[in-house]
Amino acid sequence: MAIKIDFSVFKELLAIQKERQAVLDELSVLLGYDISFSNDEVVQFAEEEYSRRIDKELSKEVEEWTKSAFS
Repeated sequence: MAIKIDFSVFKELLAIQKERQAVLDELSVLLGYDISFSNDEVVQFAEEEYSRRIDKELSKEVEEWTKSAFS
């Protein structure tokens, strides 16, 4: 059992956040009010989601290891 760090997942999450930003930019133009995020916030959101995914995977691995080690 090992945690595999896959940066392609981060790139995918970042692409999703950039798409979200593009939609917010368009909506901001239509509304006449800026509701978009800064580039730093876009990256931060992708990092947070990536971190949550790694935490979830790590917790799963630890739980499986604990079950097998103490069974």
